[in-house]
Amino acid sequence: MKLVKLSIRIPLGLTIADIVLGIVVFNRISSQTGAVPKTPFIIWIISCVILIGITVWSAFGRKGINKQK
Repeated sequence: MKLVKLSIRIPLGLTIADIVLGIVVFNRISSQTGAVPKTPFIIWIISCVILIGITVWSAFGRKGINKQK
């Protein structure tokens, strides 16, 4: 079984952890108070987008660099 490269596994793991943890935390907060705090929610969305971008860049960026050589 071929493993995924470490340069892809680390950002992908961080991205999945960030998304799942954010969903759990904001679900728990909204079930207790009925409202989601806007500033932490916006920061969480931005961090998810940045981590997704890093993951995509590390997955597809290496192929573009290797084609140029």
